[in-house]
Amino acid sequence: MTVNSSASDATALEITRDLLHAADTDIVRFFEYFSPGCVFRMGNNDPVEGREAIQQWVAAYLGSVAGMKHAVLEEWVDDDVAVVRVEVTYTMKNDATFTLPAVTRTRIADGSVTEYMIFMDPGPVVAAS
Repeated sequence: MTVNSSASDATALEITRDLLHAADTDIVRFFEYFSPGCVFRMGNNDPVEGREAIQQWVAAYLGSVAGMKHAVLEEWVDDDVAVVRVEVTYTMKNDATFTLPAVTRTRIADGSVTEYMIFMDPGPVVAAS
């Protein structure tokens, strides 16, 4: 794993790491990281704004997913933005598993996520639904 950060960048990186861990272990806690007006976007999908709208979008996307696990490969931080390259292993409700490459970009303000962008092809998850 490559880490490019300084002590002043720790907050954005720590929150991003915690966010990914929550996505794998406690989806309710995952959503608590988002500010009320957070903007979320995955792949080429339209941006989704607001915590409740994000919850609805993610619930629909993960409908056939039983679990997921993020493996962090690289991290970059610049002030309030953290970028993390990961491999995400999805376990579907039918017990099929597959791993997809992704990059997330997280912007932090006042300890909350205000922008969360996922650069990934979600097609395999949607097709497995």
